[in-house]
Amino acid sequence: MKIPAFLFLSVVSTAPAASLTLGEALVRVESGHPWFRTRTATAALAAARTDLAAAKPPPEISLEVENALGTGELRAARSVETTLQFSRALDWAGRRAARVETASALGQAARLAWEEQRRALLGEAARRFIRVAAAQAELAASRQHADLVKQTLDDLRLRAGRAAAATADVARARLALAEAGLAAEHAEHLLLSARQSLASLWGAETPDFDEAEADFASLPVADTYESLAPRLSDSATQARYAALARWRLAQEKLVRTAGARGDPRWAAGLRRAEATDDFALVFGLNYAWPASRATGAQAAEARAEHDRTAAEGAAALLDARALLFELCQELNHARIEHDAARDEMIPAAQSWLQSIESAPAGRYGARELLEARTTLFAARRRQTEAAAEYHLTLVAIEQTLGAPAQP
Repeated sequence: MKIPAFLFLSVVSTAPAASLTLGEALVRVESGHPWFRTRTATAALAAARTDLAAAKPPPEISLEVENALGTGELRAARSVETTLQFSRALDWAGRRAARVETASALGQAARLAWEEQRRALLGEAARRFIRVAAAQAELAASRQHADLVKQTLDDLRLRAGRAAAATADVARARLALAEAGLAAEHAEHLLLSARQSLASLWGAETPDFDEAEADFASLPVADTYESLAPRLSDSATQARYAALARWRLAQEKLVRTAGARGDPRWAAGLRRAEATDDFALVFGLNYAWPASRATGAQAAEARAEHDRTAAEGAAALLDARALLFELCQELNHARIEHDAARDEMIPAAQSWLQSIESAPAGRYGARELLEARTTLFAARRRQTEAAAEYHLTLVAIEQTLGAPAQP
């Protein structure tokens, strides 16, 4: 079963509805898992932040009444002066551009985080699909083994009726059949659980497919650790850390830009004097001095956050390299184990079983026949488990890289 670059490509399957390919499973997850509905909200949130950052401060209106409710000449509101005034803060172009840059950087970091979570969900879907395929192979092998053991038991019972087989051999075969039946039952319930677990990723209450269509005999070749390790610097995780670092730098720039010129505000309005019924224009200008100490502290905070993010990204890169090396070793071991089972163990077990089955009657007993059949079953099972482990490890490598692992 070749694992495609599932994290980056949309794969459409033409397989029958009763079967399910890996590509089709991934498409179902991306269209049915509720988390993927956050894509629109994430994009809308980023756009709203950018629009808000680009918006200019709104104008303000104020009404001021003076000389009201006084004494003497100012009593009875005879000398009231009413001022209607419009005012607005001056928003420098550089400050507005810094806000937009900060909002855009945060939006980019959020988008990369969303993509990283997307790959994680699709990776989990691939793992569950592989477990379904492995459980199918295990169940088929367990049932086949149980059938072979039953054939042995039937033959021994027939021979025992003619006094050609010992009662102990029949009992041993009965025990082997019971064990084989339990193994098949265990494989069956593991398959049911694996199918349910996979179908739940796209919201199905019960599995809506009959089987997973996979070829475990195909093990796609992956690059060596030496070739893959340099690609970690360009991984999706490192891209997210880089985006977060740019956001922190943008925050620092915004703080310094906003605090460099202070906060000026202009005002203009119309004043009316009650005593003379005259009107006059009013102009004003307010200015708040730059808070250099607060600006320096906020900028230092943003710079410290940037440095911490950069350090976290470097630490994550070291952890990813260690993990990648371990995964590459596991991948190589799984291939060696798979190939050894396929090329050495299974042929040897088949040759052993054929020798016993084709030997003259009486040369081998029931014990040897059961042992040979059990050994063949174990070798096939080992090959299946190694293939499943190979594909699971390959998925983990691709998630660590954030890219296909093939050459």
